Amino acid sequence: MRKLVVIITIITSIFLLVSLDSFSQHNNKQDLTSKSRKAKKAFNRAIVFFDNKDYNNAIYEVNDALKYDSSFVEAYLMAGQIYSEMNNIKKSLYYYKKASIVNPNFYPDVFLTMSVMEMNMGLYDDAYNNFQAYNNHPKKNPRYQKTVDSGLERAEFGKWSVANPVDYNPQNIGSAVNSNHDEYINTINTEENTIILTRRFPKNNSTREQRNDSEEDFYKSIRNSNELEWSTAMRMNNIFNTSGNEGAMNISPDQTKMVFTACYRNDGKGRCDIYISDKRGKTWSLPRNIGSPVNTGDWESNPCLSSDGKTLYFVRRLGRGNSDIYTAELMPDGTYGNVKNLGDIVNTPGSEMTPFIHADGRTLYFASNGHVGMGEMDLFMTRMDNDGNWGKVVNLGYPINDYENQMGVLINSNGNMAYISSDMQGGYGGYDIYSFELYEDARPIQVNYMKGIVAEKNSKKVLEAEFQLYNLNTKKLIVESTSDVRDGSFLVTIPNNAELGLYVSKKGYLDYSENFKVGDKHSSNTPFLKNIYLQKIDINKKVTLKNIFFASLSYELESQSFVELDKLKTFLTVNSKVKVEIGGHTDNIGSEAENKSLSTKRAKAVYDYLVDKMGIEAKRITYMGYGENEPVATNETEEGRKQNRRTEVKIIDIK
Repeated sequence: MRKLVVIITIITSIFLLVSLDSFSQHNNKQDLTSKSRKAKKAFNRAIVFFDNKDYNNAIYEVNDALKYDSSFVEAYLMAGQIYSEMNNIKKSLYYYKKASIVNPNFYPDVFLTMSVMEMNMGLYDDAYNNFQAYNNHPKKNPRYQKTVDSGLERAEFGKWSVANPVDYNPQNIGSAVNSNHDEYINTINTEENTIILTRRFPKNNSTREQRNDSEEDFYKSIRNSNELEWSTAMRMNNIFNTSGNEGAMNISPDQTKMVFTACYRNDGKGRCDIYISDKRGKTWSLPRNIGSPVNTGDWESNPCLSSDGKTLYFVRRLGRGNSDIYTAELMPDGTYGNVKNLGDIVNTPGSEMTPFIHADGRTLYFASNGHVGMGEMDLFMTRMDNDGNWGKVVNLGYPINDYENQMGVLINSNGNMAYISSDMQGGYGGYDIYSFELYEDARPIQVNYMKGIVAEKNSKKVLEAEFQLYNLNTKKLIVESTSDVRDGSFLVTIPNNAELGLYVSKKGYLDYSENFKVGDKHSSNTPFLKNIYLQKIDINKKVTLKNIFFASLSYELESQSFVELDKLKTFLTVNSKVKVEIGGHTDNIGSEAENKSLSTKRAKAVYDYLVDKMGIEAKRITYMGYGENEPVATNETEEGRKQNRRTEVKIIDIK
């Protein structure tokens, strides 16, 4: 909305100042509507003071003119303009209203000026009426028709929103985080026990109001799981904070990547660029400029990573409007490329800012002044469908949005709590961080979380290992991450009710695979637990390929098996000196001979796929069918029989 406000204010100011200038040049009875000689003299004195920016004396003379002639329309208009220059909007509006009543035909644009002021004060009924009055005026300027139509739509939306409020009860998160300076929420981790914010404070002896002479740095606050209060926010180290300005930090849900905005750095490509850092153990790498094609010679900011770290959302001041939201994809070489504008469902000729993609990977929240809203920047959401298209953009409603400027919103991992920065009354000074329970219709899709450790099977020594999670039906990679080098832990998002294939690998160890399906009750507070134990590569060590599938009594590989087979090929390629046996096993249903035959054919099917389609040397692989003779569980239960029906890989030689 700010763009609209500025445009109209400039337009109306130009018209009024031109009128005032003409008054000063032609100081005679025919130039002004007033018949009072004393009123016109006072008015002309006011013009001189106004031109010299002596607004106090100018308003004194205008009021003097109005004492002599209470129907002096030019004096009311000038008083409105003077108070506007003094940032006294209420008095400015009062005098403009008087002008519109005294002579509605003298300066029709005053109705447009008033409607914009009223929108900026949340007076939606009055704004609507004045937009309508201008729209119906016989002397309206057709150049402003789009502005009027947009204003009518926004005023009508404001009226409806106030009459239909959403649930909203913001709570200041406390003085340990908030101060008498400005605090802006940046990111909150998956467990919701670490918050990172930007604090804006004056440099040297400047005041908080002198925002052009201020510094922005990152601060961090933590809280224990059994505590509600946040610790005192502490400035982050100089790896991230410099003498320049930094802000808009975002950390991926798996805590392995960090992106943020920094301005006017020596290695920058434009005024503000996006930087990235990777985490290993407790240590973050030295931030590096994310480079082209994400950063350009202009302005990039507000980065946000998707839950898998493969998509970067950011804002660029190019494209269809003042600023648009873009995406970039993680490329095989580790850089981000294939930059795309998010399109005209989300982006408008106005400005879109502060994108936040939830861990569900489909629900996007952002700020915009281009979509229909209640004032300046409003908060919106949209959701991606199964085909990757963005759905209808929805305003988050009143009183989350109002006539003020909304900075942006973060949603916690569980989707039920939101965090904003606001300068609402009752805070500690400037912008403070608030939290509130997000109403149901504005929540993202529920996401499951999987948590566990990776360790060596025998010694239980924790391991840093790579793991991937696939949708077995679509063969789409959902998650790719690494367990923590310090404690082997991992925490990742997983979709609800999908057939998932898990693959874990580490050099010198046998790969681990498993398949499972998770319901919808595993939040970040109660995650699905999965501990993974890897075996060192050694003669006669074997592992079950849990994502190899055959139909009942069939030896034809099902399509869900191909991801597992690709991983087995990679294992054999990386470990080029290893020879393996593919072993087929069945339960005890059917005759022993039939089971022996079926298990042999299934083992051979895997062998043939690796040799014929994957190009693995035949001399490195053998196959054997064991039938029902080597059970790993009881055959008395269905679960036991399911475990016995398996395909294994056994190390038979290491050259």
